[in-house]
Amino acid sequence: MSVNEVKIKRAATAFELRGTGPPTSRTFVLGDEDHTLGNALRHVLINDARVDFAGYCVPHPSEPVVHVRVQTSKNAKRAMGKAGGDDEEEMIEQNDGGNDGPLTAIEALKEACATLSNQCDIVLEKLEGAATEVVADRERMDRLVEEDRMNEEEEEVEDEL
Repeated sequence: MSVNEVKIKRAATAFELRGTGPPTSRTFVLGDEDHTLGNALRHVLINDARVDFAGYCVPHPSEPVVHVRVQTSKNAKRAMGKAGGDDEEEMIEQNDGGNDGPLTAIEALKEACATLSNQCDIVLEKLEGAATEVVADRERMDRLVEEDRMNEEEEEVEDEL
């Protein structure tokens, strides 16, 4: 390792749930993440009408963690019907289908993660269709990530000896 290289330290935990009180309000600590994921999750969460507040922070630049705060509306239902739909009975059936109680912060984060993942898949699919060199670059990056993972495992084994 040269003088100018910096080895990024890993987070102590991959995921931590913080907060007491109502299940509609929680803080999630995501390890080995930064502003990229924090801002994207915040954006998806805040666009959900059932979420009252969504925010994130990176406590310190040298800490590889991001804190995501989620507060959902206490009267928002888990399974929402069509917004502004004509069939009121269908909306009631969807809301009464075993989903009593408000949308929890954990459920809101799960939905936001699924939405963000789907959006990334769509963008990647369109990008790969438009620029074939992206496919080759992605395969090369996957190989490099795998090599890095193997090198880290070898270093851990050497450190144990």
